[in-house]
Amino acid sequence: MAENFELAAEEVKSFVDKLNDQTKLQIYGLYKQATVGDIDIGKPGILDQKGRAKWDAWNANKGKSKEQAKAEYVQVVKANAPADIAKNL
Repeated sequence: MAENFELAAEEVKSFVDKLNDQTKLQIYGLYKQATVGDIDIGKPGILDQKGRAKWDAWNANKGKSKEQAKAEYVQVVKANAPADIAKNL
């Protein structure tokens, strides 16, 4: 699983700009949960819209194990990847 996660994390960089904001946030939240674990920072202030969205995306995965988050991350990346990349994940 770890090598699929690393591969997905590398491959997503090539097409992340083509994803909608909701998918980007989902991928971000799963990545943070998979690499750091439960959120360990305070929620950004109301004027930091981007920071709050990222915080919410990470917090939505609170309680998931790192392995579960990695598996979900790979699934989401694979589901949104171009066919030539998806077949390698």
